[in-house]
Amino acid sequence: MLANAFAPSATHASEIGWEGGITAVYQDTDDSRADFELTASADLFATLKQQKGEWLLYIEASSSPKSNGVSAFYPTVNGDAGSVLTAGGDGGVQISELNYTFFMGGNRSVMLGLIDPSAWLDRGRIANDENIHFLNGSFVNNSTIAFPDYTLGGVFRFPAENRRPEFTLVITGSDGIADTPDRSYQDLLDLNDDGRGIFLGAGAAWLNERTSWRVGAWLRNDNQGVEGELVDDENNYGVYGVFGWQDGANAINVRAGMANSNVSAADRFLAIAYQRKTNIGLFGIGVADTRIPGTFSGSGNDDALDSEIYFRIPILDNAGHITPSIQYVKSPAVDSADRLSGSSAIVAGVRFHWSF
Repeated sequence: MLANAFAPSATHASEIGWEGGITAVYQDTDDSRADFELTASADLFATLKQQKGEWLLYIEASSSPKSNGVSAFYPTVNGDAGSVLTAGGDGGVQISELNYTFFMGGNRSVMLGLIDPSAWLDRGRIANDENIHFLNGSFVNNSTIAFPDYTLGGVFRFPAENRRPEFTLVITGSDGIADTPDRSYQDLLDLNDDGRGIFLGAGAAWLNERTSWRVGAWLRNDNQGVEGELVDDENNYGVYGVFGWQDGANAINVRAGMANSNVSAADRFLAIAYQRKTNIGLFGIGVADTRIPGTFSGSGNDDALDSEIYFRIPILDNAGHITPSIQYVKSPAVDSADRLSGSSAIVAGVRFHWSF
């Protein structure tokens, strides 16, 4: 069926392109409760360009993370762990994105289909991809934004013009594949299921040679509940901002966000990341602070801390890289997950990535 969908049009010129990568991560920690862990993932992107649009197919696979491994105790330390899981918690293969982009006049575009909402909002130049940038998930996306997983929806993009910024509007379902009970496409298509709603996000961007500014707001109306409370009918919403600067070998990324404290597990967020190119590789260091509101933490508001230092060394004629890293993470007391209560750890690891 997919082969037919990507068949060249009989009336329009078309061009098929593809790219992908394989990533493996080994991590260990000084927390004696957590076992060392080796995870792996693979990504394949295929595009079919046509005269007035483009198809995108994204196939993703991952191994099964250990039930008692590092990422089970400290989920943020490996943003690539368990990216595809079955309902039973095993790794697998899935079609994560399948969509079509309509190119309209004035460089405007509309994308419809199975999409990744986090790819279009809260973006950064040096802290946006756990395969090539920081491995810690707190440097991939803002923790306060309640993004759904891969889900059905649309992305509307309007280019910058004169003093008007670039504008992006994302409208999707509130539940993605990983958010459904059976992690299945059948569940994803059950739009009448109780508790379903929409995710709405809007962002504006001012992109310059050295600096970039992004601001936005988002809303989920699927009535998220609060742990230990009777509140079950509030919407979640928030605002965010991203600042980027780069000059020669140096680059900085700053992220900040706020969300509804009544229903959000993270209601304040601030992250700062720095990257420097050297003759032998790429150096990165970052620190992120996430506030857990009193409704989720054990005693009043508490903060989670994530920090990471890495050095990315190119190999295989720059087709791949080896990245050793050290992280220090601190998790506050959380009522809904006692195993994370008030714990901290140093996590050392190495990532291998190969692009093709």
